[in-house]
Formats: sequence, structure tokens, C-alpha cells
Amino acid sequence: MNTDPNTVRDLFASHYFVFAFLASLGTLQIAVSNSGIRGLWLTPHREMTRWLGVALIVTGIVVFFLQPMWVEGPWAAGSVQADSVTREIGIASWGELAGARNVNDIHGGLDGNKQAMWFPLGAILAFVVSALIGAVNVKTLRSLESSDENDSPTAAQTDDGLAGLVNRSIFANLPASFRNFKSDIAGVWRSGIESADHWSLFKMIFGRSSS
Repeated sequence: MNTDPNTVRDLFASHYFVFAFLASLGTLQIAVSNSGIRGLWLTPHREMTRWLGVALIVTGIVVFFLQPMWVEGPWAAGSVQADSVTREIGIASWGELAGARNVNDIHGGLDGNKQAMWFPLGAILAFVVSALIGAVNVKTLRSLESSDENDSPTAAQTDDGLAGLVNRSIFANLPASFRNFKSDIAGVWRSGIESADHWSLFKMIFGRSSS
């Protein structure tokens, strides 16, 4: 290939990161709209959030695979062969689009290790964006529903964890979740150790497990 592999790798990484971000954001929106976790919605409405999630996934896929048609890279028309050594920098043709992204990692393509780094970063950014916009949506929804609420907290308003995100933003939900985590972790850890010890292979072999 007549170009620096590091340049190609940077190009691939940026494209893959955007793809991972959009796909993760769309998947998250479909999941939280189905479960009613309004603290992570990108819109104030369930159906709109769900369809936005579908649109984000489709957009991520389409943009990632069609980008070579308008972004210069190692897929110039006429140079896309089975061996990525022959690649030239340029715009891909429609007929060669299917193989445009098929670049060996030694020539700048992304190997599994790089993908394992960029995909989680895209997913984390998707969650952060959902949390920030979700906080605004929750505030908007609660202001619209304030006329129907009384001053005393309901059970839904005092929930924590994922249940708390149904009616609160992640920022309002974190303190209660963290307090419950600190109070429960010792018991969970202790019961987990006891359960693991009960099923100890050595105890089962030597017949000393409790009945």
C-alpha cells in the first residue's frame, strides 16, 4: 500500500468509533424506551425514543459502509483488490464498495485489540450522552406532571438503581443507589462466599458439604 499504515489506522479508528457510538446509542435508546427508564431517554416520548434508536443504528451502519464513497482513504476506485497492498488513496466506486473496508491490519486496518478498545469507548460515550440529555428530559417530564404530584415522595420517587431511573435522572439517582450499595455489599459478599463454600468441589468430594 502506497501510504503510511498509521494514517490509515487513524482514519479507520475515527470511522469505527463513530459507528460504535451511533450503534450503541441506538441500541441503548431502544432498550430504555422498552423498559421505561426515562432517565436515559433522548426524547420525552417513548415511541419517539424507540424510533430514534432504530434510526441511529441504521445511520451508523449506512454511514460506516458508505463513507468510502465520499471520504478519501485506502480504497481508491480501481485499486480495491483482495490484497490490500495494491490500495491507493482516493474515493471508492460503488462496484468496489463491498471490499473497501477489507484492509489488512498490518496495512492500517483495525485488529481485534483496537476494536476492543474503540467499541467500549463508543458505548461509554453513548451512555454519557443519554444520561446528560435524559436528565433534561426527566426535568421536563416532571415539570409537566408536577400538577398531579403531591409533596410527599412516592415509592417510585424513592427507588434506586435502574428502577430509580424511571422517574429520576442518573445524577439524582446516584446518591441513593450508592448508599444502598454500601449498606448491602457486605451482606451480598458474605452470602456469595457462603454459597461458593457450600458448593466447594473439595467438600463435595470428601463429603463434608452441609446438607
